[in-house]
Amino acid sequence: MVETSSRQVFHQCDRDQAKEQFFTYCNSEQWNPGHKGNDLEILYNADPKGFFISTVETPTTPASNGTNADTKKQPIKEERVSIISAVRYGEDQGWLGCYIAPPKHRGRGYGLATFNRALEHLTPDTRESIGLDGVMAQIENYRKSGFTEIAWLNERRHGSAVELVETQERELAKKICRNEVDGLVLLPDPNVDLDQLPGIEAQYSGLKRPQFVKDWVQFHANHPEENRVAVAFFSPDKKDEKSGKPLVLGYACVRPATSSYRVGPLYAVNGDVAKKLLVKAAVEIVQAEKKTPLGVPLTFDIDVPDKNPAAIKIFDGLGWKNTFPLLRMWRGKIPECDVNGVFGITFPEGG
Repeated sequence: MVETSSRQVFHQCDRDQAKEQFFTYCNSEQWNPGHKGNDLEILYNADPKGFFISTVETPTTPASNGTNADTKKQPIKEERVSIISAVRYGEDQGWLGCYIAPPKHRGRGYGLATFNRALEHLTPDTRESIGLDGVMAQIENYRKSGFTEIAWLNERRHGSAVELVETQERELAKKICRNEVDGLVLLPDPNVDLDQLPGIEAQYSGLKRPQFVKDWVQFHANHPEENRVAVAFFSPDKKDEKSGKPLVLGYACVRPATSSYRVGPLYAVNGDVAKKLLVKAAVEIVQAEKKTPLGVPLTFDIDVPDKNPAAIKIFDGLGWKNTFPLLRMWRGKIPECDVNGVFGITFPEGG
């Protein structure tokens, strides 16, 4: 229970607060957030009213006359006790992420109250699907809050980008460096129609958020100086019916984080395309880190659905270990999707 002598207050964050405070909290939990919290800005753009910080206000001295008459004049101690993001995607979907209460404030009801405030923002009674990627210790609590539908278990696979390009997939990496893999490109590229990408994500993950997808890809593709990359693979002979441009068969994004580079998403029609995208991304990141060192270890972290056997086969074959499991849970309906095209989700913070 929230302490009766204190008052819990919920604040909607502005852009700077969302970026700085949420980065700090996620980093304190060793969640390996994106470098300087830059990726959180893209999530914020999707729903500027969806980031919450909860504080507790506590009178520091009793009222002078022993009553509550002068409480407005009492010095107030304000302390942050929890954060959460609740992002609305269109009219039917929502996503909860970055749900954190510092250890000293746990078990006192502050986190649950913040969670419920965020859930109200998502209007659960009118929204068809609300999702989250839950840490294993919180699974039962999420079930009690209505998240009873299980899509899959994400396995955070961790491995060396350098070993990938210099040893494990050396020949493929050499071909990529010589531009000998037709259809495999660094974005932006004139052959790749970005309007196809939201449909790819909707097909494979079930998430319908077209503007977010475009913003996310451009965030990676348009800032090579930040060692962020986006890559795509397009068909040499098939065309998209709407645009007439080559049919995109998969794409991937990679960005620097605190303790590694994070891959997400990695969508592909099959394992062969997925591996080419992964190696292409690794080639680009290894070269970028040599040119403009950020000091980020040249390792990759990617959250892989356990229900995609082709994805598990790739990362088992590379020897990339599962370091951080997260359960993808839904309140309401699980969106229809083909998980066999998901070789890496975008990110647990936003789906």
